[in-house]
Amino acid sequence: MTMSMLRLVLLATSLCFRVQARGSLSAADLVRARTLRPPRNSSVVGSSATEAFANMNKVLTVGAARTAPCELFNHSGLNDLARALYALRSKEANAMYEARGDKRKLHFSSLDYKEQLWAAEEAAAQGTAWMAPGSEAHNATRDGKCAEVVMWYIHHLSADQRAALAQAADFVLPLMPNRVAPAGLGGHEYALQISCTDCHVPIHIPGKPPMQPAPPRNSSGPQFPAECNSSGLKRPVWYNRTKRCDWDYEPFCRPCEGVGGLIWGPGEKDWKAMPCEPLLSPEEIPHKNLTSPMWPKAFTVQEYADLTFPGRDPCSVSFRNSTYTLHFDTRPEGPVYHTVGHTGPSGPSPFPGKSWALGNGNFYNTVDIKGKSIFCICISPRDPLTKNAITGPLSHDFNRNAKLVGRERIVPEYLGGSIVADHWVKGPHHFWIDVATNLMVREWQPFNGHQIYYNWNLTRPEPSLIDVPEYCYKGPFHRNISCVAPPPDSSTT
Repeated sequence: MTMSMLRLVLLATSLCFRVQARGSLSAADLVRARTLRPPRNSSVVGSSATEAFANMNKVLTVGAARTAPCELFNHSGLNDLARALYALRSKEANAMYEARGDKRKLHFSSLDYKEQLWAAEEAAAQGTAWMAPGSEAHNATRDGKCAEVVMWYIHHLSADQRAALAQAADFVLPLMPNRVAPAGLGGHEYALQISCTDCHVPIHIPGKPPMQPAPPRNSSGPQFPAECNSSGLKRPVWYNRTKRCDWDYEPFCRPCEGVGGLIWGPGEKDWKAMPCEPLLSPEEIPHKNLTSPMWPKAFTVQEYADLTFPGRDPCSVSFRNSTYTLHFDTRPEGPVYHTVGHTGPSGPSPFPGKSWALGNGNFYNTVDIKGKSIFCICISPRDPLTKNAITGPLSHDFNRNAKLVGRERIVPEYLGGSIVADHWVKGPHHFWIDVATNLMVREWQPFNGHQIYYNWNLTRPEPSLIDVPEYCYKGPFHRNISCVAPPPDSSTT
């Protein structure tokens, strides 16, 4: 299916004149352009690319414009459609996308880029059997063109322009392709054309409840400041997308972005990125081989940690090295999170110590001298985002709505060897799960912490090992600083 080039040029020119006076973006256009991702209940979202494309096509077929299946179009006709839509594009919309790195932005500065590409595609179709009309590679290229034309029509034209095109007798909009091309058929251009799947297809663990959306924000920018320039007494903190990539960044993190590494200062040269090699994108990972970002319900594990306390401000970072043993248990009254510090500071204390975080919000921390606890305090950390709330320990499923970044070959610090791991992100926190064991091997949050886990023991810790000792809530060597819940022995005060 195609339109003559002359008629398309005349149509585009005519429409440019007809809608020039009223061709600015409508209120609905602006809302759509400012919306980073469609909501989870949107009619154009699907649990897979195939489902998302089918849902998009349902919406397109009941729209004002005439539509036809993608496979009825040829390369030449789709190129002509792209030329017409490019002539009608809203520069205002593209400027909005470019300003925040939105994937809907045009990835080229001039149509000359496309003209050269199309000429190369035509030459390849005529000169090689691999790209000949009807081949899988040729059809994959066609499918990418259909997806791109639909994206331009929806996201780069004003409502007036779409309405005028819908009334044109010669205009037919292609539908989305039926599926994503198999790996290896789509090249660099195809990946850009089909990137709508990053926003229209959430990726989560098969069989698990749907992912929850990112926490609501008061602006269209990231939840936490993305840049930290010098302000008052604070030194500037340098970030790039290798060091930091929060889950609400646009575009979304790609494999080996947000990996962080060893850090000894706030500057560009004050850190060393973890070695990382991208292996598979999320959609390329076999579902039966996908890891889970959850913790076991009970375990003991050894930990190297580089932490900044309390770690809530991306513009205030000072990492300190520690080593711990972490004991964890899930109980009916909530999780118990107990650490035994071996070297470096423990929580708010500058010395190695022990800590217990309970499900009621009480956090106990000892001051130790030569491995012996001499004093214990109890605090209830206040939630910085929710009024009249305190924070508690992590639950075993704290990562239940994490997003999958991809599969990577990494060299975790301190362990001395490479590991194939699935990379997950939640907020600014990144997690790596060893594919061979389905256990967490590394965490990174660029203004909170860097942890390496090893020597997992999945037996439940003995109560005598993990329970809060009496000296933390009885006798002369304890102090309740801010705890609001009763101590473990509620018969005493």
